[in-house]
Amino acid sequence: MNSIRSIIIDDESANRAVLDSFLKKYCPVIEVVGSAESAEVGYHMICDLAPDLVFLDVRMPMQSGFDLLRMFDEIPFHVIFITAYDEYAIQAFEFNAIDYLLKPVDYQKLIKSVAKVKETIRLKNNANVIHFVNSIDDKQELLRSITLHKKDKVQIVDIDKIAYIQANRNYCEVITSDNERLVSSKTLLDYEQLLQRYSHFLRINKSVMINIRFIHEYTKGSTCFIYMKNGKEELEVSRRKKGEILQYLKEEGVLLV
Repeated sequence: MNSIRSIIIDDESANRAVLDSFLKKYCPVIEVVGSAESAEVGYHMICDLAPDLVFLDVRMPMQSGFDLLRMFDEIPFHVIFITAYDEYAIQAFEFNAIDYLLKPVDYQKLIKSVAKVKETIRLKNNANVIHFVNSIDDKQELLRSITLHKKDKVQIVDIDKIAYIQANRNYCEVITSDNERLVSSKTLLDYEQLLQRYSHFLRINKSVMINIRFIHEYTKGSTCFIYMKNGKEELEVSRRKKGEILQYLKEEGVLLV
């Protein structure tokens, strides 16, 4: 195939030099046509050179890599994000199937990432990075939406519209406030880790996590059931978690006392 014209954007010159040398040595299909030290310079370079691929540092002074991408109404190029270990950013990338590399860059992972880009270019299947970028509040480190599967389509779902998440063997069902049931390959533990910054999500048993904003009613018997506004399915609160959860809901002002 033709070479993949690429730009490296990173505020540290040493990082740019190492990545450039790795690409020359291990990924000859990559032609580095430009290198920029800031989001502003990178933006103008992208507009001038129209690359196929951008290696983009997430954390840069003044403006982040996300800020740079938000300057575009459309993103016709592929992106491989470069990031130092950042639990929030990594979770966001993985939940949205966005390609990234950790610093310091490992050349073997770089080879795999470039191979994936080659395949997506061949299939003309560019991920819609702009939706992902606009779903992130990187200042508060919160993700506003995630991508989920509905039959053969990928759907963007606002996190605040998730009513509850239910584990089902090797995957999860995400049920929305409109009672749509969407499939996710992530585990319930993955969701628990992703949503730990959101006080309105709470795990009530080993297989269910709920959004307390969508609680319709609950029972006070020895076995506690919660009913959500979007449907009549009863969700059982585990005996171990009952006291903790009822106290939590009371403190959040969900229960009438």
